[in-house]
Amino acid sequence: MSGWVSAWLQGKSEGDEESKEEGFQTGGNTLSDGSAPATADEIRRKRLQKLQEQQQAAQETVSANQNTASPKDDVIMSNPDASSPQVDKKQRVEAVTPAPAPVAPLKEPKKPKKQGLTPDVYINDMLQRVLHVTLSPANSSAELLLLPQFSAPDEAQDTLLSPANASEVLYSRVIMNPTDLPGGAQHPLAAVAYLEQVFYRCRDETQKLQSSFLRLPADKKQEAQECLDSIREMCINYSATALTDPEIFPFEAGTINTDALEKIVRLQANAQTPEFVDGIVTILEESGATLTIFGPIFQKLLSELFLINPPSLMSNFYNNMYILTVLCRNKALATAFTQIPGFLLTPGAPMTGRRLQDATALGILLRFSCNQDPVITQMFTNITKRTKNDVENSILTIRNKLDSVQTAVSDIFTLLLKAGGSAREQVLAWLEQAMQLNAERAKENPDVNITATNGMFVNLTMVLLKLCGPFLVLNSKKAQLIKSDYLTTQNPLFPFDETRLVGSGASQQDDRQTLSSSDFNFITRCYFITARAMHLGPVGMMGQYMRLLRQLSYFQSRMNAPNADPRLKAHFDQMAAAKMIMDAELLHPDFLHEMIRFSLLTCAVVNSICTGCIVFDQSSLELPLSAPDSKTNAVLKYIPEHLVDDLSSVLKFIARLQPKALNAFELKELLRMILIFLSSPGYVHSPHLRAKMSEVLFHIFLPSEESEERETAGTAFGVELLRTDSLAQRHLAPCLLALYGDVEHTGFYEKLEHRYNIACLLKYLWKLDGHKPAFLRISEDRENFVKFAHGLMNHINSLVTDALIALPEIKVLQEEMQDVARWMALDEAVREQKQSLLSDKERTVTSSLQLANETIHMMSYLTSEIQEPFVKMPELEDRLVSMLNSVIVKLAGPRGVELKVNNPEQYKFRPKVMLKEIVETLLHFAHYPSFLEAVATNGFYDGPVFRKCAHIVARTQLLEPGDVQKFETFVVEVEKAAEGAANLEETLGDIPEEFLDPLVFTLMKDPVLLPSGYTMDRSCITQHLMNDQSDPFTRVPLTMDQLQPNTDLKTKIELWIQKQQQKQAAK
Repeated sequence: MSGWVSAWLQGKSEGDEESKEEGFQTGGNTLSDGSAPATADEIRRKRLQKLQEQQQAAQETVSANQNTASPKDDVIMSNPDASSPQVDKKQRVEAVTPAPAPVAPLKEPKKPKKQGLTPDVYINDMLQRVLHVTLSPANSSAELLLLPQFSAPDEAQDTLLSPANASEVLYSRVIMNPTDLPGGAQHPLAAVAYLEQVFYRCRDETQKLQSSFLRLPADKKQEAQECLDSIREMCINYSATALTDPEIFPFEAGTINTDALEKIVRLQANAQTPEFVDGIVTILEESGATLTIFGPIFQKLLSELFLINPPSLMSNFYNNMYILTVLCRNKALATAFTQIPGFLLTPGAPMTGRRLQDATALGILLRFSCNQDPVITQMFTNITKRTKNDVENSILTIRNKLDSVQTAVSDIFTLLLKAGGSAREQVLAWLEQAMQLNAERAKENPDVNITATNGMFVNLTMVLLKLCGPFLVLNSKKAQLIKSDYLTTQNPLFPFDETRLVGSGASQQDDRQTLSSSDFNFITRCYFITARAMHLGPVGMMGQYMRLLRQLSYFQSRMNAPNADPRLKAHFDQMAAAKMIMDAELLHPDFLHEMIRFSLLTCAVVNSICTGCIVFDQSSLELPLSAPDSKTNAVLKYIPEHLVDDLSSVLKFIARLQPKALNAFELKELLRMILIFLSSPGYVHSPHLRAKMSEVLFHIFLPSEESEERETAGTAFGVELLRTDSLAQRHLAPCLLALYGDVEHTGFYEKLEHRYNIACLLKYLWKLDGHKPAFLRISEDRENFVKFAHGLMNHINSLVTDALIALPEIKVLQEEMQDVARWMALDEAVREQKQSLLSDKERTVTSSLQLANETIHMMSYLTSEIQEPFVKMPELEDRLVSMLNSVIVKLAGPRGVELKVNNPEQYKFRPKVMLKEIVETLLHFAHYPSFLEAVATNGFYDGPVFRKCAHIVARTQLLEPGDVQKFETFVVEVEKAAEGAANLEETLGDIPEEFLDPLVFTLMKDPVLLPSGYTMDRSCITQHLMNDQSDPFTRVPLTMDQLQPNTDLKTKIELWIQKQQQKQAAK
C-alpha cells in the first residue's frame, strides 16, 4: 500500500499535509500551538469529520449541477456491453461518520446522452464494475458507492478511476466503517467478503479484455490488464492481513473476517479452482498462519458431520465432504487438515476403535453407513410382501449413497497423501492406529461397543483398495515395489503373537527387527495396511453373512411348519432386512471387483516369498519346494496365516454368491499358490487352511456340470487353466489324493464337505488325459498312498454305515406318520419332537449319502487302473476287502429290505448305482489270488449274500453281460477259497500265543517290532497308526518308519504253518 495510506491508517503524520493542517509539526512530538499531540483515535475522528464535510459538499455540488454532463472524447471503440452503468432512481450516498447521521438522498441525475467511450472512460467503467465504487456523483447508484473524498475540485468535471488511483480507492473502500455502507450483497460489510468479490470480478473483466469485439489500443489494454492483476494481488494481500492482523483495519472487529472466510469456503463461486482461497493460503504459509486461520473452519465442518446422528447414508453429509475435498486440493491446506487437534486419537481413556471412529477427523468421515440406520431398515420392512424389483431398487439406492461417501472420502485421502511430507505420515499413522485399536474385530464374536462399526470398515477398506489401485495390476513395476521384509519388523499392524503360516505358532517373544514403518515405501505400507483392513473388516463380515443365511434357512423352515409361532415371522423379517442391507454393502460389484484384484495380488506376493523369486517371475518353478528355512528366507517365519486364509475366504465367498464377478480375471497366481501349499505342506501348518484351498479349487476351477449337488463358479479362465497348466497336470492329482487323508483332522462335519469337494475334483481330473498319469505316480509313494487309501476306505465305511443305519429309522417314522389315526392320537409335543427328529435324520442321511456316492465312485474308477498297491500291501488289501464286503452285506443282506424308504432319491440314496460300483471294484481285483483269499477269509464275507448279489446284477442288467459272467465266476471262486480257508483253520488248530497279534488275536503274516518291544502284524499296526500315531501299548508317539520287521518270528510262523499242514496231510 502507498505510504500515505499506511500512515493515515495508523495515525502517523510524517509527510502528510492533512496532519499538518490538523496541527502536527513535521519531525516533532508537539502540536504547532505547543500543546500535547492528539491520540490516534482523536486524529481518526478529525479525519472522518473532514471526510464527511467533503462528502456533504460533493452532494451539494451534485444537486446544483444534476442536469449537466461532462464532455466526452471521440468514439474509438464500439462495444454494446461496455457502456457505463445507469444510475438507479433511489440511489443515495451515505456519509462516512463514526455515528450514523441522516443524509438527504441524492436526486437522480439526468441520464447522459450515449456516446462512444475513450480508453480512459472504458478503464473507469471497468474499475467501477470491479470495485463497485465511483468517484463521480453522477454515476452513484445502488451498485456503485460514491467515494466523495476522491471527487475533482472542479465540480464541473468528473474524476475518473484509473490505474493511478485504483489502489488508493480500493484501500479507502476496504477501511470504510461498515455502518456507512448501504449493505446487501453488493456491499458486504466484511473486508474479506468484499475483496473476494473484487477478486473474481477482476477475472471476469480480464476475459472481456481478451474479447475480439473490444477495440482498445494495445497499450491501454496492457495497462488495464496490469491494473486488474495488481488489484487481484492487493485483494489477496489485504485479505491475509485482515485475517491475521485484523487490528490494522480499524472497523473490522471480532471474527467478522474469519466468519466471512468460512462463508466464502462454503459458497465458493468456482470450487474447482478456488483461486482466491489458494492465494490467501500462499500468503498465510509465509507467516505460518494457515492452521490458525483454517483449523477452526475444518473443525466446524467436521463437527457438523459429527452431529448427524445416526450417521445415516440418507443424511445431508455430502456438502461438507465436498468442501473438505476442495480445500484439500491445496497441499498447504491438506497439511493443515492433518494437524488439527483430534486428527489422531490422543492417548487417554478409552483408546478404542469406536472412539477413533467418533472422535477423529477421518473416522467421522468414514462412519456414514447402513449400520443401525432406521431409515435404511425401513426400506426393507415386510420383505416377504415386497416385489423383487422393489427390493433391488432399494439396494441400488443404498449402493449409490455408498458410492458417494466412498468416493468423497477416497478423494480426501488421496489429496492428503499427495500433499506428501508430514501430511502423508499423519494419514498413514491414522491408518495404523485404526488397525491397532480395532484388533478386537479379529475375534469371531468381537465386542461391538469398543470397535468401529462394520459400515466404517467397509468404507475404509474400499478407500484403501482404491489407493492400492495403481499397483493392483499384476506384473506391473509398482507391484514389484512391495517389500515383504516389512513383516520382519516390529510393525504396528500384525501383533507378534499372531498365528503364522509356517510353523506351529508365533514365538513367545517379539524377535522381529526394530525398523520403523516409515523406513518402507508408501506402496509397501499401503499394501499391508489394506491386507490388515481386509482381515478386520470384510472377511469377518463374510462369516457373519454366511451365519445369517443359515439362520434364515432355519427360521424359514420353522415358519412353514404347522402351527408355527407368529413371532417367527417378525424375527424372520428382521433378519431378512439385515441380510439385504449386507447385500448392498458386501456384494457391491465394485467392492467385489477390487477385493478380487487385491486377493490375486496377495497370491503373487505370497508365492514370491515362498519361492524366493522376484514377484511374478516363477517360470522355472519346481515342486515340491524344499523344506522352509528361516535362515535363508527370513520372511517365511513371519507371514501371518490370515494373509492366505483371508484371500481364500474372499474368493470362496464371491464364487458362491456372485460367481460372475470372477469371470474377468486370470487366476494363474491363485492356482500356483494352491499348488505350492498342497505340494509342500511344510509351508502351511494348518490342515484347515490346506483343506480350504480344496474348497477354492472346487468353487472356482471346477466346471459347474461336474458337481451334481453344489453349484460352482467354473469360470472359463479357471477351467481352462486347470485343464492345461503343466504344474497342475504334474502335481494337483497327487496333492488332492494326499489331502483327502489329511482332512481327517479337520472335524467330523468339516471333513465331509472337504472330501466331497476333493472327490468331485478328482473325478474331473481323472477324465483329463493330461492329469491321469499323475494319479498313477502316487501309487509309487507308499506312505502317502496308504494314508490316502486308508482315509478313503474309512470314509466309505463310516458314511454308508451312518446312512444305512438312519434309513430304517426314517422308514419307521414315515410309516408312523402315514397312519393318520395313530399319528393324531399322539400328543402335539410328541409329534413336534418326532417331526424334528425326522428332519435331523433326513439332513444327516442326505449329506452322508451324497458324499458316499462320490467316494464309492472314486474308488471304482481309481482301482480300474491302480491295483497293485492294494494287493502288495496287506494292510490295504485287508482294509479294502472289509469295506467292500461290509457294503455288499448292508445293501443285499437280509436287512436290505429295511432300507426301502419313500422317495429314496430325495436322500440321494441310489442302491443300484452303489451296488454296481462296488461290484466293479471287486472285479478290478478278481484276477489276484491273494485278493480272492482275502475276500473269503474276511469276517464280513457272507456266501449267500454274494450269490444274491450276483443274481441282482444279472436281473437288473447293472453290468454288461461279460462283466456279469465274470462276477458270477468270481463268486464261485471265492466260495472255493472260503472252503480252503476253513480247512486251513482246522488244520492249524490252536495257534501259539506268540504268533497271534496282541490286539486282534489273529495269526500274524508280517510281524513287525515296535520300539516298545511289542510285536504286531504290519497290517494291524498300520491301520492303527492311520487313526492314532502312538504306540497302542505305551501311548508314546510312533510313526511307520519306526517299525522294524521281525524276520525271526516270521520265519518261525511260516515253519509252524508248514509243519501243521504236513501233519494234516499225513493223517
